[in-house]
Amino acid sequence: MIIIQDTREQVPLVFDHPWITDIEVSKLNVGDYGCRFKDGHVPSVYFERKAMGDLFSTLGKGYKRFKREIVRAQQSKSQLVIIIEGCLSKVLRGTQYSSVNPEALVKRLFTLWVKHGVYPVWCKDSGELAEYITQFYIAAGKEYMRRQANGRPKRTSKTSGKISKGT
Repeated sequence: MIIIQDTREQVPLVFDHPWITDIEVSKLNVGDYGCRFKDGHVPSVYFERKAMGDLFSTLGKGYKRFKREIVRAQQSKSQLVIIIEGCLSKVLRGTQYSSVNPEALVKRLFTLWVKHGVYPVWCKDSGELAEYITQFYIAAGKEYMRRQANGRPKRTSKTSGKISKGT
């Protein structure tokens, strides 16, 4: 499995798993991290990494630009996941150099999930971010291989991030 890292990623995550054979630095249309399997299949799920300051900037002054990224993801039938370097309670405390209201920012995160299927994942640090991304793509790869073995076509639509009745 190859992790694809966007060229604009300034402080790359460190991936340390035997199933990751390489890190490819390439321009991604959406997100900061993607994946390609050995047979060339690229899952349609991308991770948009956000450190605390970047999160407040993106969902504050940079919100219009980020909404354009969401539209690009939807047009390419890709699932975008915001993976945050910090827990929810840390986000609610805010960040030193931002005037963005932390509670309003959290509401915006959940609105993005409900309205656009762009859901947030909170991780304690960059190591946990890398592990989360790794485990997600391993699970996606196992499901992809199972579908291939059963003669089912590979899934090309985005992973459901929508909330349904009863959940």
